[in-house]
Amino acid sequence: MSRFVLLLSLFVFAVGVRAQVQSLSEVSFAVPDGWEYSVEPSKDHATLSFGQNGQVVVALAVFQPLRSTGNPDNDFRAAWAKDVRSMQVPAPIYEHKSFAGYQGRYGATNTDDGSHYVQFYALEAGQSVIPVMAVTPNRKTFDDLLPIISIFVDGVRQLPLKAQAPKISLTIADLIGEWRSGGDSSIDYVTPSGSYAGSSMVAHGVTYTIASNGGYRSQLAGLANGQIIRSNSVGTVELGPGTIGFRERDKLARYHFISYQTALSGATVLTLLGDQYEVSAANISFYGEKWVRAPKP
Repeated sequence: MSRFVLLLSLFVFAVGVRAQVQSLSEVSFAVPDGWEYSVEPSKDHATLSFGQNGQVVVALAVFQPLRSTGNPDNDFRAAWAKDVRSMQVPAPIYEHKSFAGYQGRYGATNTDDGSHYVQFYALEAGQSVIPVMAVTPNRKTFDDLLPIISIFVDGVRQLPLKAQAPKISLTIADLIGEWRSGGDSSIDYVTPSGSYAGSSMVAHGVTYTIASNGGYRSQLAGLANGQIIRSNSVGTVELGPGTIGFRERDKLARYHFISYQTALSGATVLTLLGDQYEVSAANISFYGEKWVRAPKP
């Protein structure tokens, strides 16, 4: 078992069994069982860490929120200056996007002595900015643990919203309703001289409607190079250890279950990875699928 898979399985087990929701002022977040958790005496930030063989593998810090200026880039710089201080502001600053959590900005750098990798988020929560920092021994460790870190960052909430521990085991009852997913990609072609020679585009959208008895019906609409593709199917959902499958007659499409979170809007975001891929940070990033169920009226 790879180091990443081992850590992920430990994280998943911990969150699913005894995750505790903690608060720092009006900010709340889920602390997995087995992680060290503390609040500084000044109460300006809370720290979570996970260690292995006596060494800290990843540390996360949540800071007291700042007032938003309305400019996310400036908010990031202000949060960094207030909470990090000892290092130069990273450049460039990137846009942070999320299906389940707050949008904002992020940037990364190494400590001055090169001993640690630091990634810093400034999450835009209405009139406030919530700074969150992740520290690992190096960039590779951070990349390996990015799915874990992302689940945590996406779960941070500010009042009146309250953080929830993400689900890591599913029942059919958790899946009842209509789920939507989709994607697109395009390629531009050029001649040897560099002139534009056309393009191709592939896009699809799929809907799964799952009933309480585990039956489902799906509808697929796609576009491939100008040709419209439509199909419908019915089948049965099959749940296994860490997997979810969709069986249509003798055909089974199976996925690794990665995460199940409640979004800011109240929608549910289900992250899946086709079982043809190994569960790794890179595969989740490149091939993971986000399925969304709208909030109940």
